[in-house]
Amino acid sequence: MKTSHKLIRFGAFFALSFFIVGFSPSSLGTSFKKIMADGFAIESPDQNVSSEAFLLTNSRNGQPLENYLLYIIDTSTSTLVDVIKSDEAGEMEADALVDGNEYRIRIVRADTDSGAVKLAEEKMYLHQPDDLPTTIETYVEREATHINVPILMQDPELPNGCEITTLTSALNHYRLKVSKTTMADDYLPKSSFTFKNGKRFGPDPHQAYAGNPRKANGGWYVFAEPIVEAAKGIIDSKSSRLIAENVSGSTQEEILSYTDRNIPVIVWVTLDLSPPVTSGGWYIEETGDFHPSFSNLHSVVLDGWEDGNVYVMDPLKGRVNYPEKIFFDSYEAMGSQAVIVRR
Repeated sequence: MKTSHKLIRFGAFFALSFFIVGFSPSSLGTSFKKIMADGFAIESPDQNVSSEAFLLTNSRNGQPLENYLLYIIDTSTSTLVDVIKSDEAGEMEADALVDGNEYRIRIVRADTDSGAVKLAEEKMYLHQPDDLPTTIETYVEREATHINVPILMQDPELPNGCEITTLTSALNHYRLKVSKTTMADDYLPKSSFTFKNGKRFGPDPHQAYAGNPRKANGGWYVFAEPIVEAAKGIIDSKSSRLIAENVSGSTQEEILSYTDRNIPVIVWVTLDLSPPVTSGGWYIEETGDFHPSFSNLHSVVLDGWEDGNVYVMDPLKGRVNYPEKIFFDSYEAMGSQAVIVRR
C-alpha cells in the first residue's frame, strides 16, 4: 500500500474510532499506536497477536445472523481495533487481536444509522486463540416478511395435485421456468393402484404419489421426499444451482427462520386446518402394511409472517393468512412434513 493510501486509511479509521468509542487524554497516545499499527507504529514485541473467527447467532432461535457488524474495542484503551461483517452463515473473522486481551464488542445491523453504534448492545470477549469460531449471541425480534411467491392454482388440470403445484410455485419464485403439468407428468414419482385378493395396493406416500394428480377420483397425495426428488429432477435438467431439501420434522421456529431469510417453505397441513381425517386407505406394496388415507390433506407454500399471522400461497384459494398457532398445529398434526427450495 502506498504511504498516501495508508494516511487516508489511518485518518478514516481514527475518525471512526473517535466517533464510536471516544478517547480519553490518558489513552490518546496508546490509541494512536493501536490504530497506526499498519505501518506507522509497531506493537510491543512481547504482544502475541492472532486472528479469531466469530459466529453471530440469534438467541431467540439459534439461527445465524447475516449482514451484522461487530465493532471490536480494546477495553484497556477504548480503541476501535476492527469492524467485521457477518456473511450469510453468520461468520466473520477479526485480525490482529492481542492474546489474553479483553475486548468490548458492539453489535449492530449493517444498515443501521451510525449514530446507533454508541447505543448498541455490548458483549465482553477475552481473546484466547482457538481453532473453533467464538459464538456470540444477540436477541433479534422477528420482522414482518412477505416473500410473495407466484400464485399458482392447481385446478382445473390437477384436481389432486396440491403438492406438485406448490413445488412449481416455489421453483417459479426463483425464476426456474416450468409448468405444474410438466412437473406432474414428467418429474413427480407416481405409482398406480393394483388389486389382489380383494385388497387395494398402492405406494408408500413417502416414496411416490398414489395414483394420478390429474384425476379427480384417481389421485391421492404424496409426502415430502418424492417432492424433493421431483425438484432435484427439474433442477438437474435445467442445470440450475437451486437446492431442494426435505426439512420435515422442523419446529415452528425453524420453519419461520427460513421465511426470515426469504426462503419459502412447502408445508403439509389440512384443507381447513382442522384435525386430520382418514377414510379408507390401501396396503403398501412393499410391506403389506395398511395405510389409512387422509381425506383432507393439503399442501401450501408458507411465504410470509407478520404480527403472529402466517401468509401462505394456497393452490385452491390463492394468498391467505392464518394465526400462526392454528397453522402450525395443523402442520404438526400432519406429521411435520416440509420442503424448501433455496439458492
